[in-house]
Amino acid sequence: MNFEKHIKEITHSNVNSLDESIFLEKLHSKRRRRHIKKFRILNGLSAAVFVSLLGWASFSQLTDDPMTYVSNDLKPMEIMDIETEIYVYELVDYLVDTSDDIWETLAFLDEINFETIATKNNRGLK
Repeated sequence: MNFEKHIKEITHSNVNSLDESIFLEKLHSKRRRRHIKKFRILNGLSAAVFVSLLGWASFSQLTDDPMTYVSNDLKPMEIMDIETEIYVYELVDYLVDTSDDIWETLAFLDEINFETIATKNNRGLK
């Protein structure tokens, strides 16, 4: 056993040969290492908790409902200024032009209640 060997060496050694400054230095460095190790563990746990809470908060905001995303970005057409209205029409034009499935794109625009599509589906009646 390494521990027993160390105890035997201490008992057979001369007590006068021990240097107090070296002993205190080793003692303080060991205490510092333990202190640093404890704080590293606490900091790691704190970071893990913070990241998991941030991840949960971000994940809880996700949804499959397109109305949730669109309702945050698009205002009703009556409230939009002319620049925003032009942007929305250009965006719709881009979606229609680059779409692989035009019917799916039109269904999406109908689902988000895009005014022009909703008016055409209702035959001009609001």
